[in-house]
Amino acid sequence: MGERKVYEIGSHLDAREEAMLEIPCDITDPLGLHVQLAVLLASEAQRWRSGVTLEHAGRSVGVSQPMELMMLGIRCGEHIVVRVSGPDEATAAEAIRKIMATF
Repeated sequence: MGERKVYEIGSHLDAREEAMLEIPCDITDPLGLHVQLAVLLASEAQRWRSGVTLEHAGRSVGVSQPMELMMLGIRCGEHIVVRVSGPDEATAAEAIRKIMATF
């Protein structure tokens, strides 16, 4: 197994390469990453076969568990990166990106 390559959504991806998509995001909601957003992200992540993780301040958690997201204590103005890897990663990443854009 070779080295994984990371791409941001919208970049060119050769289908033969093993890759991971990244969604960089700054949290703009005054409440930070709150319960409603955590539940929406978890519900969306559970729809896909790809693994979805969120990284913040050096910690990484699975997005499919809302409580894990809440325990990160992400506040307004803080930066996160959501990573999606798996067979349906492009579709899953776009769905997650759309949710993040609403908050």
